[in-house]
Amino acid sequence: MQYKKATKIALQLFIVTVFTKLIGFIREVAFGARFGTSVKADAFPLALQLPNILFASVFAAFSTSFIPFYTDIREKKGEDEGIKFTNSVINTLLLASSIVAILGFIFSKQLILLQVHQSKELQIMYASKILKITIFMIIFTSSTNILQGFLQANGNFTKPVLSSIPFNFSIFVAIFLSYFEPFKKFDIYIVAGGFVVGYFWSLVYQLNNSKKYGFKFYPVLGFKDENIKKMIKFSFPVFISSSMAQLYTFIDRYLLTGTSTGAVAAVAYAGKLNDMVVGVFSSSISVLAFSTLSNLQAKGDKENFRKFFVSSVNSIILMMMPFAIGGMIMAKEITRLIYQRGNFTTESTLLTASPLMFYCLGFVGLGLRDILNRTLYVLKDSKTAVKNGVIAIICNIILDVIFIHKFKHTGAAMAFATANYIAAVLLFISLRKKLGSIGWKRIAGVFVKAFVASLIMGVFVYVFKQRFIYLTMPLKHFAFFTTANILLGMGIYAGIIYLLKVEEVGFIVKMVREKFGI
Repeated sequence: MQYKKATKIALQLFIVTVFTKLIGFIREVAFGARFGTSVKADAFPLALQLPNILFASVFAAFSTSFIPFYTDIREKKGEDEGIKFTNSVINTLLLASSIVAILGFIFSKQLILLQVHQSKELQIMYASKILKITIFMIIFTSSTNILQGFLQANGNFTKPVLSSIPFNFSIFVAIFLSYFEPFKKFDIYIVAGGFVVGYFWSLVYQLNNSKKYGFKFYPVLGFKDENIKKMIKFSFPVFISSSMAQLYTFIDRYLLTGTSTGAVAAVAYAGKLNDMVVGVFSSSISVLAFSTLSNLQAKGDKENFRKFFVSSVNSIILMMMPFAIGGMIMAKEITRLIYQRGNFTTESTLLTASPLMFYCLGFVGLGLRDILNRTLYVLKDSKTAVKNGVIAIICNIILDVIFIHKFKHTGAAMAFATANYIAAVLLFISLRKKLGSIGWKRIAGVFVKAFVASLIMGVFVYVFKQRFIYLTMPLKHFAFFTTANILLGMGIYAGIIYLLKVEEVGFIVKMVREKFGI
């Protein structure tokens, strides 16, 4: 019964996550249509980097650490003490984040200069002015993260994810207003304000949901609270782990600012497409397989655990390989179909398609990394997962420096793809030690079949593209032929895999049917 309940929650969470990811992606498309790959679009990620990336790792660490401390206090001292502790944490973070926000507002230009490599003065000007606005996001995100932890500790996992809806709605409104006077001349700053307002409404949403579990906000500081001191100490290793990924992003964008105008924005747009594909298709298998692997591990059924693990890995390969090959071939066409409108020009499309090609190349590695990491967590070996993750990030940073210097902004995606394959190999080695023989031949066999089927598919897709699709053709015809080519590729790949009698095809269908109750 508990397993079924956990599976149902996991499925609901997955559906909600996919839904909110779609909304977030549409937001990026709207932003691209408004600002394209202009200097303003380049400056915006730089201004978001400190409040939305660096401090995100701090607050994520506190949120992660908050849950066990809150739960322990609630169980031992009662609900009222748990609420008091929650308020102490929120108020302490509100005070700290307010001080940081004021300092960030005052020294915005100096903070931007720390992030920019060989950048133009105009980019620095825009970024520093935007940062004066976006830095105030941290006041709201600090509390939002704690309330997310509070809701999760009380068994509500979907509401924290749904908080992105009022956030994205505020940004949509801001982008819409930026087209009209008197807001038009302040366009990028209006959108920056939309982010801040969005986080405010996200906090209001979380507060409203938290009231259902007895939470009531009141002012109380926790500087002398021993539990908060312990929580901060406990958060430090979590912060170090999560901040490594943020460090990579920081260095990546620092190096990108030394390339052409629009490079930062182009890589960001391509990255969003990458996140979307992996989040919807690869993660769907990983999330749905996670509960089954957890159940088998709890039962001590090692034989079926290994079999299911191999089937899950092979399903990721089968799912992501055609996206990798097809995405590389159709990168320009996909970019135009999704992004090219408004101020996102043909030049923006070409600038974005270049890194997208290599993000697509890394689909299989990224998908495998996800399922292998989850498997280590099922085995309660988070230490190995974190260690391999840190090694992969260090490799990513080194490759970033080499590839961006040689291949400009495309090098960022090349480094990312390569680092994910390195991480996948390291994780495979670690799991080989944990699980013993895990069916290498079977995995290799499926990999070869998927690769061959994808290459054959790729030939047909490429020929069709060369014969019927031109970037300059009218959008109506372009959309028709591009969609037809994608469907053609999917059909050819599915047919070849069926002829090759790959048993994981049935596994994927069966697993989805079981989880969705079809």
